[in-house]
Amino acid sequence: MTSRTGATLYAAIAAHATDRPHETALSRGETTLSYRELATAADTLAARLRALGVVPETVVVIDLPVGFETVVAMAAVSQVGAAFTLLEPDLPAPRKQLIIDDCRPVALITESGPARGPQPGPPLDERLVRRTSPAAYVAYTSGSTGAPKGVVIEQAALENHVRRTIDWYGLTSADTRLLFSSIAFDLALEQICTAMTAGCELAFRDETFVYGGAEDFLHHCRRLGITVLSLPTGVFNRFGAELATAAGHPAPGLRLVMAGGEAPTPGAVAAWSNAAPQGTRVVNGYGPTETAVVVCYRDLLPGDAIAIGAPIDDVRFRLAPLGEDGKATELVVQGVAVGRGYLGHAASSSAFCVLDGQWSYRTGDVATAQPDGGYHLHGRFDAQVKVHGGFRVEPGEILSRLLSLDFVLDAVIVPFDGAGSRLLAAFVRLDDSRAPQPDPAAAIVRLLAAALPDYMVPSQVTVVDAFPLTARGKVDQAALLHRAQTRPDTDAGASADPTDTAAQLRLAWRHVLGSPPQDASTSFFAAGGDSITAIELITQVRSRLGVHLRAAELYRTPAFDALARLLTDRRDGIPTAHHTTGTTLVRMRPAGHDRLWVFLPPLSGAVTRYASLSRLLPADDTVWAMETPPELSGKGMAALADGLAEVLLEGGVDRFGTICVSGFSLGGVFGYEVARRLRDTCGERVRALLIDPPDPGAHRVSVNDAFDIFVRVGWSIPVPAQRFVTEAGGFDLAAVTAAAKDAGTLARDADQREIEDAWTVYESNARILNGLVLTPPDGLQVHILQGDTGGEIDYARRGPTAVAADGGTPWTGGEAIGQWRDILSDDAVDRLPVDHFALLESPNDELVRDWLAARAQHGPAPYVPR
Repeated sequence: MTSRTGATLYAAIAAHATDRPHETALSRGETTLSYRELATAADTLAARLRALGVVPETVVVIDLPVGFETVVAMAAVSQVGAAFTLLEPDLPAPRKQLIIDDCRPVALITESGPARGPQPGPPLDERLVRRTSPAAYVAYTSGSTGAPKGVVIEQAALENHVRRTIDWYGLTSADTRLLFSSIAFDLALEQICTAMTAGCELAFRDETFVYGGAEDFLHHCRRLGITVLSLPTGVFNRFGAELATAAGHPAPGLRLVMAGGEAPTPGAVAAWSNAAPQGTRVVNGYGPTETAVVVCYRDLLPGDAIAIGAPIDDVRFRLAPLGEDGKATELVVQGVAVGRGYLGHAASSSAFCVLDGQWSYRTGDVATAQPDGGYHLHGRFDAQVKVHGGFRVEPGEILSRLLSLDFVLDAVIVPFDGAGSRLLAAFVRLDDSRAPQPDPAAAIVRLLAAALPDYMVPSQVTVVDAFPLTARGKVDQAALLHRAQTRPDTDAGASADPTDTAAQLRLAWRHVLGSPPQDASTSFFAAGGDSITAIELITQVRSRLGVHLRAAELYRTPAFDALARLLTDRRDGIPTAHHTTGTTLVRMRPAGHDRLWVFLPPLSGAVTRYASLSRLLPADDTVWAMETPPELSGKGMAALADGLAEVLLEGGVDRFGTICVSGFSLGGVFGYEVARRLRDTCGERVRALLIDPPDPGAHRVSVNDAFDIFVRVGWSIPVPAQRFVTEAGGFDLAAVTAAAKDAGTLARDADQREIEDAWTVYESNARILNGLVLTPPDGLQVHILQGDTGGEIDYARRGPTAVAADGGTPWTGGEAIGQWRDILSDDAVDRLPVDHFALLESPNDELVRDWLAARAQHGPAPYVPR
């Protein structure tokens, strides 16, 4: 299939929809969209846009989470002939509003669908002179005046870029591309538009593997069949540094990788060149936002000097003298690729101009021509800087935002070299009488993060009494730069105890962002972290602590204290996945000898559901948990409970003053049976505190249901469990093993035995309550916390509807469920109006903790929540 050239994005998609309708256009995991489905969705949306008055030379703002809908929206706007503006999903609301106010769209596309713009503006060609063709998109970049600048790029410019890129890469419909770049980065347009025009499959990234390091990233690229990659240079360099130490060829199908945004390092070029057995083609791309994405390419070989190439067809470069002596020269772009100019207040910028009778863009990059037709870049002559792997920032915009704060008297922004990329430091003088206390620097970070993209928030904010000055009385930028690069870590020195997880994490954090966290609740991303620095933090954690932090975990728990707890658990052997550890007795938190908590396993046989809860219990208490050993599985409840009780006794359970045996879901039944056995040895010190246990008489988990939970929850495999069921009705555990490794929940060097042992536990636990009749407690103190329906196990003969617990209203004791009702009094049951599965999730786990603590006390006093 040859590529479609000289056509709009929609026209190319429509042509593929006719020629090869069922071929995959877009994919994310197991979810796909064919070219026919993509074209049909674009047709539907285009009709709604026309009804809103969208026509050529109007703007449509696309404000969507990055996904299939983003490409549908781009294609629909293309079909109507209008221009789109893509908003980064996580962009602060004030920043989004500035962009909307500037481009004045006729329509906005959000998750709620298309809607009329709040204040549509006049046609774009009435605001800026049309050069060659209708407008294709409006791209925003940082502005020196304190507001983002929107540049209008025309259809002919985008189509020329797409056509030349397809030719340069040799793209065909046999290729698979990965949508890696942030939508805020115009490199995403290269990935989307070239893939859809050439008829490729475009695979969407997910953070679980993209930010997990080079090994994980390329493993998943192999699984997805990625053949062509375009990466921001910061990521290219970071992964390249890891690949330099890798053995073999980690990406056998990868034939080309392009780095765009800033200069790649020679070491990264050499490493990527060796990614495939036959060699990987490495391309350096260059193009400012004011032109259509990339305006020149250059193939780089190991050992080559890093330079940019000659311009693509229909684009010209020239060098314009700089300064009075004219010795330095600025790179100027001319030809079809050049945008019309900036909208709004920035329209008068001198960057767009006419030189030698040609519409031109002065890039600000100092350059010299090379004999082979390429160009060497030598930095910039203005204040503009590229940070975090390629995002272009005008420090003046950040300075303007700082000075708009009424307690900031003066400020200076200094770029400095951080780990893996350029970062920004802000030095500020404050009006102490008005500055937020106790930590004005942290307050500044929060205020900037609420108004600016994360890559523009300084990694360091330092309050100073006065700025250092040069002999001529100017601010000494060199002294501030030295201070930014050598800023002392007041919280932990370089000699921090290697066994102190929090101290080592603080050092890793400082190494990556340039300063330690302001306080325990500081979020990595609010402090200036992004997708590139996340890679570096993961690498630092691995080297300092010897544990593997997955990117998805960092995104779920970005606060310093929460991240430190997660890593502490991992170093202490407390599992953080949902599968088993291979140890029957897991000492989750050793402490004193006064009170012991023992948590019995749910259906999975694993203890991982209790990791968070164990941290919430009083610090002086000891916390143990138990897993179902495969050798006891399938022998029935009596044998299992006897075996678990014996393990506890051998572990020294009888030395504790109070023994609280608990368990969630099926673990509650296990907990009751084990507590009964312990009472024979340990007496009244034992009490059973059971969290939403099922009624054994109504237990209805089939083996197939257990297998579904095993696949989806136990190993977090994002495909239907039915995929692993054989024609004979058996389960393909070899395929589950491979899928768990792909999902990153099973170690790469693990064998199938680990999956087999885990499934043995699931399968036997699915049957273990069949025929079980509960025995009365015989003096054992038993309390049950009952949640709402909808858990792992069906409930029958449930008691009254739970009473809401807001405003201090107490839960009431009530009728117990099923067999529990037959052996316990009604006041042994408390109710919490929370779904079964959500009981141990934050913040409900704090309520469960409160219930456990109250019921652990002697006596039958009713429980009243906070």
